[in-house]
Amino acid sequence: MDEAGERAREIAEAALGHPVPDVLPAEDGRPIVAASVAGEPPAARVAWLTPEGEVIARVACPPGRPSRWRPVVAAAVSLEVPPHADRVLVARLAAEAATAQPLLASDEPAAAVPAGGEGLALARIPAEVAIIAVDAIDASGEPIGRLARPGISELRFDGSSVSGRLGATHGMGAGIGSGRWAAGLAEAAFEAGYEAWLPAWVPEGFARGRPRVEPDVAYPAAPPAIVIAWTGPDGARVLLRQAPAPLASPETGGRGARRVAVGPVEGVLRGPRLVTLVWELPDRAFGLQARGMAGAEEVALRVARSVRPDAARPGP
Repeated sequence: MDEAGERAREIAEAALGHPVPDVLPAEDGRPIVAASVAGEPPAARVAWLTPEGEVIARVACPPGRPSRWRPVVAAAVSLEVPPHADRVLVARLAAEAATAQPLLASDEPAAAVPAGGEGLALARIPAEVAIIAVDAIDASGEPIGRLARPGISELRFDGSSVSGRLGATHGMGAGIGSGRWAAGLAEAAFEAGYEAWLPAWVPEGFARGRPRVEPDVAYPAAPPAIVIAWTGPDGARVLLRQAPAPLASPETGGRGARRVAVGPVEGVLRGPRLVTLVWELPDRAFGLQARGMAGAEEVALRVARSVRPDAARPGP
């Protein structure tokens, strides 16, 4: 970091009262931008300050966790507090990435941004220019993963409230979306690059359907999810979605959700009509949906707790 950057960091840390891993100095009438990471699941937070150390605004980005499968999480955050106006890409990179390369809907290519402390990468982006994607680039200059536009949050702060659009999440507890049906489990494993884990227990009378392989709309190069549904009488259904962990968009709970034990980890359960349960193991993330049956919450928990890699696999 150059002398201007170091001075900006000193000003920001003194004003904010916490370490600031990455900064953008004031330039062309625009204020200092300071970024840091806090919380669990971790969220990037960005603050704007005058060169005199006055805090203009603070905005927390949606929680995000980069990993080798999904090596960048990002949000575009706009400051619209007269007389101050600025727009910044706030990205976080996985350890495997050295720089972030924004791809803009503009004739002027954006410069690559090196990762700073906490894997943060900050870049000023022209107002009203769409961000098509952000590529993660390794130390050799090779791209190792892309975050597409649907996964990039767009936030605006006007001095009183934050508005905008959250990036697309993984929808681990959701229903069937875009993708393709596989002929069987072996074909699904070949296409996804990993074998599906199955539950050892589902309600009596439920029949397993064909697996479906679904790409992640935010991470086109990441391993796809495998989705399998079991159907029962009168439209009842249990659906299991799985993908390599960790998720870039962690399940944060919230209103109507409660923490439950799923084996050695905690999951987030929502119900009671349409019951969803999301949990993560060190190398696998799961989303389960149960609907159209009595005691759906208990069914979801029992199915989830029986999911394991060595479960019996009768049928295709």
